[in-house]
Amino acid sequence: TGLLTACALSSLELRILLIDAGVIFSDLNKKDFRTTAIAEGSKLFFEELGIWKNIYKHSEKIKIIKVFDRNISRKINFSNPENVGNLGYVVKNTKIKNELIKSLKFKKNLRVLQKTSLEKIETNQDNTLVFSGNKKIIAKLLISADGKNSFVRGIVGTPTFKKKYNHSAFVTNFSHKKNHNNIAHEIFLKSGPLALLPMKSLNNKTYNTSLIWSNPKNFSNHLLKTNPTLRKKILEEKIYNYTGEIINFFDTKVFDLSAHINTKFYDKRLVYVGDSAHSLHPIAGQGWNLGVRDVKNLLTTISKAQNNGLDLGIDFVCKNYHNLSYHDAYSLYQVTDKLNSIFLSQSTTINFIRKSGFSFINKSKKIKKQITNYAMGV
Repeated sequence: TGLLTACALSSLELRILLIDAGVIFSDLNKKDFRTTAIAEGSKLFFEELGIWKNIYKHSEKIKIIKVFDRNISRKINFSNPENVGNLGYVVKNTKIKNELIKSLKFKKNLRVLQKTSLEKIETNQDNTLVFSGNKKIIAKLLISADGKNSFVRGIVGTPTFKKKYNHSAFVTNFSHKKNHNNIAHEIFLKSGPLALLPMKSLNNKTYNTSLIWSNPKNFSNHLLKTNPTLRKKILEEKIYNYTGEIINFFDTKVFDLSAHINTKFYDKRLVYVGDSAHSLHPIAGQGWNLGVRDVKNLLTTISKAQNNGLDLGIDFVCKNYHNLSYHDAYSLYQVTDKLNSIFLSQSTTINFIRKSGFSFINKSKKIKKQITNYAMGV
């Protein structure tokens, strides 16, 4: 998100400094094998920035999303009602990062400070001052894009609402025999949601998919340590109808699940974007796209302030960004949390409501169109 923010704001006549505790311009973090589902709305924003054509070559389209509750008889099929664009695009995180880095290397109004940790932040009437070792950085505005465990947020002390789940996500990328046909699946099992995202294949003989399965922590960790043969058997029992035989696992990892939202997305000469502002349960796959909307809102806010000759760090500007982003994030934070509770519930009443709801939504073109457009971000 920080790379995308720098890329977006570099289109304005601003002096931008990108600070990172690690090494940005290196052979990226190969351990991050995760994929991101980029919504159509995010794709349109990337087109405006001139970076989509480079990301697109690494992507696999999502043309249809099939959602099941417990069994295949309870289903909702989502497709793009307008037949323009796709429901989304699945891209490896490292591919997105690499393309953003390539783009940033050509920005003449951007400087980069690597291996630089923030130690102290001070704010006066005219500037924000950031200290690191013997460095003192003076700026009009500080943008925190340093993730869920934001170091900046810790220094400033912005309060957050937090939700810890007793579940973790087992994540794996694998090759399989059956053609995924650009269909994504979300299967709501008793233990937690299991998502299958179509990935770009490296050859014409096999197909690749990314799996994200939410389970109680003990089960997820056990599955991670299980030998590949037994793991294959456990997973094929759940997904064979959609992927056919699993051929090979490329990567596996477990991530604990939690969510949070800041009480506000700004402070004195400071704004939060992406996971430093909010994080969601992955049930709807919207976390990254919500961060992209933050960046788009920030670009709009700063561009207007610049055109009106305003100091970019004043409360009026920072609060305008907050007003554009907060309601969207708070709504999704609540919706994803409640959806997770509803689909995990074993209550007879909730089970009946889910069954009725699935049937009603699947028969209603209008409601499906509204849900689809919202998920696409258009």
